[in-house]
Amino acid sequence: MNRLKPYFVYPGPMDFSLHNHSRWSDGQADAESMCRAARAAGIRVFGLSDHYVFHPDPAMMPISYSIDLSRLDEYCAELEQLKKNFNAGDFTLYAGLEVDFFFENIDEVMSELKKYPLDYLIGSVHFSGTFPIDHSEEYWKPLTPDQIEEICRIYWEKMLGAAQCSHFTFLGHLDLPKKFGFLPDPDRYLPQALKVLDAAAANGTGIEINTAGWFKPCGEPYPSPRLLREANARKIPIVLDADAHDTDFVTRGFSEARELLRQTGYPVAAER
Repeated sequence: MNRLKPYFVYPGPMDFSLHNHSRWSDGQADAESMCRAARAAGIRVFGLSDHYVFHPDPAMMPISYSIDLSRLDEYCAELEQLKKNFNAGDFTLYAGLEVDFFFENIDEVMSELKKYPLDYLIGSVHFSGTFPIDHSEEYWKPLTPDQIEEICRIYWEKMLGAAQCSHFTFLGHLDLPKKFGFLPDPDRYLPQALKVLDAAAANGTGIEINTAGWFKPCGEPYPSPRLLREANARKIPIVLDADAHDTDFVTRGFSEARELLRQTGYPVAAER
């Protein structure tokens, strides 16, 4: 399932993008339209990675932004057909999923996903317990500092678990709890984040620079420049992603991200 690996060096300014969503989960466009938009934007290697969320608390299911878990065979069948329609010398589609990590059921989830022809998996954390980290700032507004601290503690514990389990090609949007700007000092969690990076490096698991954060209240990509420098110091593979949920956004923020990668030490090929 981890046949696809992230890339240290990008052959061109918009050549790779692996974290993207379609209407199979919470995207705004169908899978074929996303492929057409990516090819038109100059992407050569494109991945669709719709959300797969199997929350261990039955009261939380189904998750509104997740693919219908009973239709995963249809999702894979459509992507396999799109590969036949689109894959050529200048464009390659890969089939992936963005999988929410939970300690309680990771073995069960992986056993199920091994049944499907998936090329890669993104390991992400969107829940601290039942708290939805990135759903809406309205969930964050009433929280006390101690409650925020606990949410972040659980988040980083789960990200460490995702990095240690070796199931994922790369980890999605590190430092996601900063999204709505409610963390007064994100560096407070640097020790926990470094443990995640150490585990990723030990397992050969990549990370992404996710440009979506630039367009959220936090105003910076995931992860922060500080964590990108730490990732580079550990020689962790990285892939550039827009986390696109619509056709207009498949390369949003890529130029800025490439410059940030240069500034934080990652080798990036010259613009073409």
